[in-house]
Amino acid sequence: MDLREAWKKLEEEHLEKPSIWKAVEHPEKSRSKHPVIRLKKSLETTLVFAVVFLLMFVVLIFLFDPWLVKLFIGIVIGAYVFFTWYNYITYLNLKLQWQKALEGSLKAALQNIHSVVYKSIRFQEKASLFIYPFSAIAGYMMGLSIHQNFEEDIRDTRIIVIMFIAAAVLTPLCYYLTKWMYKISYDKYLNQLQSLIHEIDKPE
Repeated sequence: MDLREAWKKLEEEHLEKPSIWKAVEHPEKSRSKHPVIRLKKSLETTLVFAVVFLLMFVVLIFLFDPWLVKLFIGIVIGAYVFFTWYNYITYLNLKLQWQKALEGSLKAALQNIHSVVYKSIRFQEKASLFIYPFSAIAGYMMGLSIHQNFEEDIRDTRIIVIMFIAAAVLTPLCYYLTKWMYKISYDKYLNQLQSLIHEIDKPE
């Protein structure tokens, strides 16, 4: 099946047929519902939220005095710096592959875009499992530090046990919330992109 037929097929599935080359040359100006454009916009939104949360935690680290609270907030900041950088690299790779569609095989470019975005979100889902416990503990300690007897509280075995229980409960909840958010933001367009690749592969 040629590219025109592939677009026609997707249009029947309620996708608006884009001007492919216009979208490649000026993706930022395109109003297309092409899945690559949608993935690009999703990555832009993810980057904005990552930067906002990063700045929020940078502010928080100056609002709390206990060094232990600063330590855990610092770990969270480091994680957001990494995820912001990682998403930015993914975003640049997507734009690079989209531009390459003009120079070579469109199918290869779409496959590379699918691979780049899919691997990125799956990696971040797994990596988040190591970050959420620190985030939960940081939040718990920020709450404790409001009291004047923080130094005594942090030595209380019961409080420590509750803190770790809270981290153990919140980590899987946050993980599945993250998967749900990625599913809404990315999976639909990844599936559409995969469908388009399959349609291009079909014989006429």
